[in-house]
Amino acid sequence: MTGLEKVTGKIIADAEADARVILERAEAECEAIKAKYAAETEAEIEKLTDECDRECQALIIRARSSAAMAKRNAILEARAKLIDDAYAAAEKQIRNMNGEQYLELLCKMLRTSLKNQLEAEAESLRLYGEDISPALYEVVMNPRDRDSYGEKLLTAYRAGYGARVSPAALAKLCLAPDAAPIDGGIILRCGPVEANCSLSMLMAANRRETEARVSRILFGDAN
Repeated sequence: MTGLEKVTGKIIADAEADARVILERAEAECEAIKAKYAAETEAEIEKLTDECDRECQALIIRARSSAAMAKRNAILEARAKLIDDAYAAAEKQIRNMNGEQYLELLCKMLRTSLKNQLEAEAESLRLYGEDISPALYEVVMNPRDRDSYGEKLLTAYRAGYGARVSPAALAKLCLAPDAAPIDGGIILRCGPVEANCSLSMLMAANRRETEARVSRILFGDAN
């Protein structure tokens, strides 16, 4: 082997050794990069899995909450319907009263409204020395009741409750010349003041006072 061949052989050997070192280094770096990305991917997968679990749990909680609210609303609507039906049945029973029963109810309405008015007049006179009594105490009814019960009501009231009212006040009690678009009952007109004792007004007032008790009777609680 000549000297040139030796030199050339050494250069080639050194180049091959350098190439092997570079290649090994590159392979090691590739493995490190692969390991790094594999770790990052695994961490990302775990992160995404945790986020997915949290979102699923939140979704389940919201679904359960919505279901519970829907159930509660359905129960409340059903209860409200039953309470409405109970008051509707009571109102129907009142409207289906026979003539004597209905006349007695009208007498009681008139007694209460006139009593309240006379007490207010007496209180005004006592406290302020002001006489606020009107010229007339007019009983206003709907057209049907006015024709059927108007005069009967005044006669029955005077016979049953009139003894508790002063003759002066009783003399001013009369049937109003006009009618009112009410569903039943009366309106006591005392000058500019009116006491509304219509059936719808009384049923609404009665419901405000008794609905909690009716709920307890129907459902065993106050809800």
